[in-house]
Amino acid sequence: MMPDVKLDNYNIQMIATVWSDDTDRTTKVARQARRHAHRGTVSRPLRREPVLWWVLRRALPLLVAILACNEVAAATAIFWFNDPVGPDQTVLVTGADLDQVSKVTVGRIPDSGGSPPENKTVEILQQDAQSLKVVVPAEFAPGIFALELSSPDGRIGIRANLPTVYWIQGDLGTAASPGGWLRAFGRNILRSRDRARLDLIDDRSPGNTVISLRPSDGDLWQSHVAIPSDLAPGRYRLRLSNGDGGDSATIDAGTLEIQPRRAFTATSFDIRAYGGNGDGRSDNTMAMGRALAAAAQAGGGTVYLPRGRYLVRGAIDVPPNVTLKGEATHLVNLAWPDLADPPEALISGTTHFAIEDLTIYASNHRHVIVGGFSGGKAVQEAADIAIRRVRIRASAYRGLMDPEATYRRMQDIERQFPSTGPHTIRLSGRRLTVTDNDVLGSGSALLLLDASDAVIASNIIANGRYGWYSITGSNRVIFENNTVRAADLQGTGGGINTLFSTLNGSENVFIGRNRFEGLYGADREAVTADGPGGLYLGPARSIDPQQLSLQNIPVPMPARPDWAGAAVMVVGGHGVGQTARVVGTARSADATERRLRLDRPLQVPLDQTSIVDVTLARENFLIVGNRFEDCGVAAQSYGTGLNHVIADNISIRTGGFFAIGLVYSHVQPGWQIQLLDNHIVEGNIYRAGTSRAVLSEESAIGVHAYRIGAASSETVLTRAVIVRGNRLDEDAHLEIKSAPSIHPAVRDVVIEDNVVGASRIGIYIDRGVTAILQRNNLIERRIGK
Repeated sequence: MMPDVKLDNYNIQMIATVWSDDTDRTTKVARQARRHAHRGTVSRPLRREPVLWWVLRRALPLLVAILACNEVAAATAIFWFNDPVGPDQTVLVTGADLDQVSKVTVGRIPDSGGSPPENKTVEILQQDAQSLKVVVPAEFAPGIFALELSSPDGRIGIRANLPTVYWIQGDLGTAASPGGWLRAFGRNILRSRDRARLDLIDDRSPGNTVISLRPSDGDLWQSHVAIPSDLAPGRYRLRLSNGDGGDSATIDAGTLEIQPRRAFTATSFDIRAYGGNGDGRSDNTMAMGRALAAAAQAGGGTVYLPRGRYLVRGAIDVPPNVTLKGEATHLVNLAWPDLADPPEALISGTTHFAIEDLTIYASNHRHVIVGGFSGGKAVQEAADIAIRRVRIRASAYRGLMDPEATYRRMQDIERQFPSTGPHTIRLSGRRLTVTDNDVLGSGSALLLLDASDAVIASNIIANGRYGWYSITGSNRVIFENNTVRAADLQGTGGGINTLFSTLNGSENVFIGRNRFEGLYGADREAVTADGPGGLYLGPARSIDPQQLSLQNIPVPMPARPDWAGAAVMVVGGHGVGQTARVVGTARSADATERRLRLDRPLQVPLDQTSIVDVTLARENFLIVGNRFEDCGVAAQSYGTGLNHVIADNISIRTGGFFAIGLVYSHVQPGWQIQLLDNHIVEGNIYRAGTSRAVLSEESAIGVHAYRIGAASSETVLTRAVIVRGNRLDEDAHLEIKSAPSIHPAVRDVVIEDNVVGASRIGIYIDRGVTAILQRNNLIERRIGK
């Protein structure tokens, strides 16, 4: 259900037209200058050439250019621009040959019934070949703005504040059901609630029937609509309006399949009928196995546990199409004794199962609930796994253990589960649901591995010893309204990463309206992006707009041979600043080069000067509306990052918010990241910042680059970052820096409309930063010694 028309935030679809305009004064002047310059070179008569030589001499360079795809005429191109943006705020445009732009106009697209737009020429505040910066006129009302960039090649139009859809997710994942729901995520998803709508267009019906749905919830970053219960199954085209700009500002949002929800078999299997006894003393292991086997033999059903305390000594394996369900969370206990050799998982299943309405107690344990794995490996076809209203209290350290026994158990757990401890919930697969649970275990509370279309909502998630939550190699994940804390002083936070995945990137993740608190172990990071390494860094040239040839031997890395899904970022030379994803690879006949097929055409072909970085993708993270208290870094893009938004968050005694590009066993750039409207309430921190070497310091909102270990001293690691509207009450500052700072590794940063209270630093910018713009920041008093 990804959009059929690529609606990512490269905003390629927002480029209107490029056309010749002889009436444009700037274009006329440029053309006249070229004509005069050409005439000036003809200072004496030229010797007549033989016709054949004349043709070859002129045709050969063109032929070589076509074949090599590396000699092209300069043409202005736009790769990305930031939004949301309001009146008297800066629009940063990145692209190629932007130094050729001589004029920029801005107009506001009228809302329904509004007056025609009035275009105004605005000053270009900063400009070079890779970027330019302009300001929306202060007198404009908020809305959708049309920008037009004029150059000798013509004009390019873009529209800021249109919806930019990162992904669409329904109650059936890539589909939705009658009576279900649909969510849209991205930028500028909902701007005016009364006028916003999502249209479902039925091309099968006479006249292409349109069903208009109003959002029941939403903001700039997401919206929620209810699907009518009587909507006919089938495929619908989607059109999205965020409420601004009238009908001319609706966008294609792909297609949606409406299909009936898959029903589980309604048959109930009461565990008492199979010998179960909830007296807290009887062993129910065999009774549980018999009830589950009966449900499986019947093709599915619900194994029901009435009120009671059910002692279990072995593993519970839930078959496909079976729900293990208690009478109520507070009425039903599944209890395991302190086993010397506990099973690999207390409860497990491979696919299409659910666990609901019960409490799990365990002492010594390995994993507690596992879904979508077999033999420790993710099952590719796993899907439709749900954990709802389950309380877990699993502690391998429960009771009066002496120090030696505690240490032996810690060693045993570390040997089996290095760096993570056992997982309380460990899931892989499609359409995963973890809602309204309260979980605590002896290690990491949650692992999503190679998951897609997951909803993790309204849970209490407590990490145990050395534990952390992990969203790994996953796509389309909703993580909202949870409370994340550490139940052990050595427990920490977690984040989104590519640590354990073979090659799957982590992308399209919404972390919203959560509370992160009391994280004291390890680096204490509440939300971080992570994952070292990469696949290739070196020269590349274009074979055609969607195919590259890599010139060197790739960096060896255990991964899928086709590299499908990896991110391609042009980090140097011609075409720098472009991005794409790998669809597949092939080797040349002589095996000396690898060829990459891309998911989109590059606007600017790569030539012999171009350098590309191929790495695991971490793209489209929305970290918004969260509260962080007593953590290390609250939220950061660390290493490879593209199109992330960190906005509307509250920080109390945390390290703050960061966008960081670095060399992390490989060059890992962070591009097109926005830090917006965050609020640091209390900034004095202790061992909570980005550096482990600093004991006590101020909190910060930072844009960093660490190029130590890079082969080139010219690679820009952190590019196109917006730091806007943040409020730092006290003992906190803004910092933009690069290490080493001899050659800039940070470029195109906008620092605007921020308020910095009493601080020892205020704003710090070192010499490793270029093309930075500061506007309308209020820096209050500086604290002395």
